[in-house]
Amino acid sequence: MEERIRKKLLDTSNELVLYSAQPPSGVEKVFSFQPAIDMDATTSATLSQFTIMLAQYLISIQVRFNTSRVIASQKRKVLERRIYELLKAGGVEGKTLKEREANAISSDPNLEVLSGDYDEAAAERDLLDGLDKPIIELINALKSELRRRAEERQYTERERLA
Repeated sequence: MEERIRKKLLDTSNELVLYSAQPPSGVEKVFSFQPAIDMDATTSATLSQFTIMLAQYLISIQVRFNTSRVIASQKRKVLERRIYELLKAGGVEGKTLKEREANAISSDPNLEVLSGDYDEAAAERDLLDGLDKPIIELINALKSELRRRAEERQYTERERLA
């Protein structure tokens, strides 16, 4: 089951270009951008494009996260409902509720599948949770550089006119 979860996380990461992207991905250009090397040679128009691409990418990540959260929640509810039905019917051994729930899952192949489905959905949700924050930080850094350049142009223009 852990292999299944790892595969789901890797698939999600690849779909969202978290680790790599297939050209011609604009997001890959942004993520491979090296400010220390490329900043001076990059035009303000390109930095603006990067900002817009990241904002669009952020929307897709948020949609994916929301979808994952809903799916994980639905799978958890179905799993809990089925476990409750089995526990209510009786015959599941265990001293604590957690132990009885674990025994219920292991005694029923359908519950094992449901549990695996929930674990997979929860892993995807957890992978995406908080991913928006570093992207927002990058957007803000690009905006700051654009503001700095605009202020520098204004200062240069005032000096030239003075």
